[in-house]
Amino acid sequence: MKIRRVFLVCSVVLVLIVLALAVQPAMAQKTHATQKRHGAIPAGKTCIDCHKAKFAEWKASPHGANDVQCTACHGEVTAQSVAATPALSTCETCHAEQAAQLKSDAFMKGKTCVTCHPPHTFKPHKKAAAAK
Repeated sequence: MKIRRVFLVCSVVLVLIVLALAVQPAMAQKTHATQKRHGAIPAGKTCIDCHKAKFAEWKASPHGANDVQCTACHGEVTAQSVAATPALSTCETCHAEQAAQLKSDAFMKGKTCVTCHPPHTFKPHKKAAAAK
């Protein structure tokens, strides 16, 4: 009976550790860029050559309309990785006022711009559009 209890306790502890480790990377993504492996881009090719659907989404977004290049958010693809999800500090480079507002809002704690605004398809806020 004692062996079963020890086994059960060890199993529960192991499950809790696994769950804690699984949650940790998700929490880190809030303030740090999520890096993703990426092969080298062959000479003469650009992001659009492989990412046609994302390019079309981006082109229709405010980032596309303002010609914000892929590398502005994702970085250069030189180290076999790319920022799949940019960090808040990346958005803050151009959107300092909005980032400061996001940081000061208790409801938004732990969130970044891309939590609510998919970067390739986002639309301006209705409030912002009405103010123009």
